[in-house]
This record gives sequence, C-alpha cells and structure tokens, in this order.
Amino acid sequence: MDIDGILLVMTTELDAARYIAFVSFRKDGTPVSTAVWVVPFEDGYAFTTDSDSWKIKRILKNPTVTIQASNVRGRPKRGSAAFAGQAEVLDPDAVARVREAVRAKYRIMYRLLIERSDKKAAKQHGSATAGTAAIKVVLDA
Repeated sequence: MDIDGILLVMTTELDAARYIAFVSFRKDGTPVSTAVWVVPFEDGYAFTTDSDSWKIKRILKNPTVTIQASNVRGRPKRGSAAFAGQAEVLDPDAVARVREAVRAKYRIMYRLLIERSDKKAAKQHGSATAGTAAIKVVLDA
C-alpha cells in the first residue's frame, strides 16, 4: 500500500473518533492537550471553541499541533496514532458550518451541553458564548 493509502486508513480513526486530544504548544514548547469534539472539515479536521480560549492564543503564536483519537478526558486511545498538522482559526462563515457539522455528529450531547450553555449565556450576557470560534487542523503530508 502506498503512503496515501496508509494515511487514508489511519485517518479513518480520526473520522470516527468521538473525541480527539488536540495538542498545542506554549511559547516555551510545553505541550498542552485538550479533549475536543471533532468533525472532518474540508481538507482537515475542525472543532469549535470560545474565541478567547488559550487554544486560539497558542496556535496564533505556533500553528504546529498534533491530534489523536482519545477518550473524553483527552487520554489517547490505546493503539491510536498521533498526527502532526497545522492549525488555523477559521472565518465566521466557516465557524457556522463547523458548528452545524458538530451539532449533526453529537446531536444529544450538543443539545445538552452547548445549546443549554448558549441559552444560559444569552440570558446573562445577551449573546451566546460557547463555540464562537473554530479551529481547523490540516494534517502534514
């Protein structure tokens, strides 16, 4: 099997993952792992986050990241592969598409966690705050 075929087989693991460990790096190079919901998006994988999150601040300084199928706590699944890639913050139109893809994949959990949080934030602050930004990771070749 050629290298593209191997990458395709391995990334099906990410396509099916309920959670991934998203690892970004602090200025001093220390890795920071966070469990996130993930969806295949365009030529990579994407997830939503808050616009003022540390994930965004870290990738604006250093877009190099790794992602790996994980459990809800961000612990890598046994036997799963870690993939290096480049992360980018998406524009508002793409954020809306990522939110919709996440909502479709995580239906019940999305309703319980995100939509409920949005309603609560709207009452307190006048607008929703959860998932106001999105990050896309394009895997290195």
